[in-house]
Amino acid sequence: MGRADRSNYVFVPSAIFVTVLFGFYLTHNIFPGPEFLFLCLFVYASFIGDCNRFVKAFSPFIIYFLSYEALNRLIDAMPRSIHVQEPLTVDSWMFGSVPTFVLQEFRTPILDCVGAVFYSMHFIAPTVFAFLLWRYQPEHYQRYTLAFAICTYSALLTFLVYPVAPPWYGVKATRVLFQIDNSLGVPVFKTIYDHIGVNPFAAFPSLHSAFPWLIAVFALKSWRKKALPVLILPTMIWFSAVYLGEHYVIDVMGGIMYATFASLLALNKEKIFKAKFIASHNIPLLNYPEVRVPAYLRTEQPCLAIGQVYVELKRFMLL
Repeated sequence: MGRADRSNYVFVPSAIFVTVLFGFYLTHNIFPGPEFLFLCLFVYASFIGDCNRFVKAFSPFIIYFLSYEALNRLIDAMPRSIHVQEPLTVDSWMFGSVPTFVLQEFRTPILDCVGAVFYSMHFIAPTVFAFLLWRYQPEHYQRYTLAFAICTYSALLTFLVYPVAPPWYGVKATRVLFQIDNSLGVPVFKTIYDHIGVNPFAAFPSLHSAFPWLIAVFALKSWRKKALPVLILPTMIWFSAVYLGEHYVIDVMGGIMYATFASLLALNKEKIFKAKFIASHNIPLLNYPEVRVPAYLRTEQPCLAIGQVYVELKRFMLL
């Protein structure tokens, strides 16, 4: 069986399954979760004949993503003391007022829609970008996956020990996403949040702010100047996070710091581990006397040097 036949053997049934599943979602008003996106990417990988390599390379990223989602729901169910006043105090100290209130004074239907579209990219952009790196810049894919894991799990630990309320809860700012649902007459965002199980007290650090910055860092690392337009993504998502009432500015800054830290660790992992190894095996060197090397051994002609060594050894044996 040729490679094309093996590819069709995997592609056809998987494509049929995804198509039927998507039709089921549509007829039963179910919003597809991240797992459906992974299935779609698998179908594309099988179409181009790289399904085995996709499964092998993408498994760690899928495990990191899905385990984070599961643990985040678990943390949300745990009793915790929610921090409401602290982010409000910091934002008020930095700007003299609450930026969410200031931005919402200029609300328009267009801004609402633009903010909602960019803010919703959080659910698909990290996975799609991981696939693009795997496909076109595989040398950076593993580092991106590591940075993603460091960023998500360090944020997860923060959500556990320091849960922070968003502006819509802490200062009763307008939750624009749910108002868009009312305007549409369809609970789009409420369905997404209920289906995915979003932790409402995971405001700091803002992973909505961290992931697009992580994407921008690795895009610039991979494609240099050609990737400059990608900076629009984090900029608009940062604006949307505050405008929609989902995050304070300090939450956004926290997400940027977490993503930057994770990127630095992932991009410099060899230097970090090498420095740690040298530090942990720091054996003091002994002061050996200097050995003078004969001139004939310092020659750039190896054959001449070997011949001269032979002559010296023979003379030594005859002494």
